[in-house]
Amino acid sequence: MSEEQQFRKVDVVSEQVLREIESLPVAYAYATDCLGQAVETVGDQPLESTFNIDNLFFAKGLSLYRKIFSKEFSFELVVEGRQIEMVPDPKNLKETKDAVLVWTNYVNNAFRKGLYKSTQHHIGSISSSIEGNSAVVQSYLIATHVYSDAAPDIGVSMSWGTYTDQVILENETWLIKNRRLDVISTNPISAVAKLAVE
Repeated sequence: MSEEQQFRKVDVVSEQVLREIESLPVAYAYATDCLGQAVETVGDQPLESTFNIDNLFFAKGLSLYRKIFSKEFSFELVVEGRQIEMVPDPKNLKETKDAVLVWTNYVNNAFRKGLYKSTQHHIGSISSSIEGNSAVVQSYLIATHVYSDAAPDIGVSMSWGTYTDQVILENETWLIKNRRLDVISTNPISAVAKLAVE
């Protein structure tokens, strides 16, 4: 094999790896929006609960999360530089049997508490840095949460932020081990303002 052919082979592999790694934030958004549609599930569940597992949208969101998260997955929420929450809770990490299920219930509980009828998470400006079997991926978020008729608020709640993912190669698959969301802003947009935009 010539040097040029070897270079091309390496270049193709790295492009494929890049695509795999940078597709993770998009897959996350899709999985999260499945939970946004899980309006018939019951919220306020223990984080390791399987109570909602028979709901199609909950099950789909969980299944997709399992394809993109490491078994040791953790999520950090940061607002204005201050850590608000870690999921799973680091204090209970040894007792946590299924971190991905914990995260799925955490998201579903939040969406049901917010009385949203749907969500849409837009991911953009994805960039990554790969070194061996690990990578760091950064992406921008614009999230729309649509209030249901049962909610005291009307219209939508919008959030903007930046995700930073620590990604690892595990059993020949790239997975997110740690995800951090730095929230820039969250603002409600009333139905009147929404109509004015339309």
